[in-house]
Amino acid sequence: MKDTAFRPFYLNISGQIWHAEQPVIVGVINATPDSFYAKSRSIQTNEIITAAENLVLDGADWIDIGGCSTRPGADTPSIEEEWIRIESSLKELVKRFPNIPISIDTFRSEIAQKAIDTGVSIVNDISGGSIDPEIWNVVAQNKVPYVLTHYPQRSTPKSMQNQPLGPKEVFSRVFQELSASIDNLHSLGLNDLLIDPGFGFGKTIESNYKLMSDLSGLKELNHPIYIGISRKSMLWKLLDSNPNEMLSASSAIHLYALEKGAQILRVHDPKEANQVRKIWKSLRQ
Repeated sequence: MKDTAFRPFYLNISGQIWHAEQPVIVGVINATPDSFYAKSRSIQTNEIITAAENLVLDGADWIDIGGCSTRPGADTPSIEEEWIRIESSLKELVKRFPNIPISIDTFRSEIAQKAIDTGVSIVNDISGGSIDPEIWNVVAQNKVPYVLTHYPQRSTPKSMQNQPLGPKEVFSRVFQELSASIDNLHSLGLNDLLIDPGFGFGKTIESNYKLMSDLSGLKELNHPIYIGISRKSMLWKLLDSNPNEMLSASSAIHLYALEKGAQILRVHDPKEANQVRKIWKSLRQ
């Protein structure tokens, strides 16, 4: 088997085995007024449902929705406000898309539990359990898959870039800290884990690219590799541009990520990501 061949995986979602035989595309919905990419923002329930329908039509395999912006420097809403932003939409999404996995993008255990009770099947925690450690108990007790992200310890979105990792240390720190978290989650009985190296979270632009170039080393952690780099500042700052102009750059980095072993792509533009996936599969054949 070629080193760049896709590694199939499965998840236990609500008691059903969900197989991934090709790279998975996760479509992003931000139920927020301040996420970094304005076109991904949807506030009203009808807007969110329409956005979800378009994501699925364009090739998204699952939907990721959050009510709290986690971009560097973002203010954090109250728990009550975060839940208000997503509650009615989650109920409608679960009803409209019974065969599409839906993940909640939150670092709060209370929001995670409410979303699971509503029918959400995956928890995507950008803080890796560092902001609200109770979230690990929530996912373990409910036996839902968990996206474990590398994140600077004792930080919030507001402060995560205060002391970013440099390129010389980034891979070893990400690997060691993810490995330790995996061991702790296994001890809680949680095995349905996906690992996200946390591009843009507590890292310099240079260290983001170093981490991407070394991405294949994360295969040793023996869990599916989940990547969120769509339209991020590591692209537009390098190119002296803005998120609105980063579609082609996102496609380029997505293709490279698949070559390096990524199995899940979290994207704003599933149509183009699906094109990348088709090209990559043809190259592998």
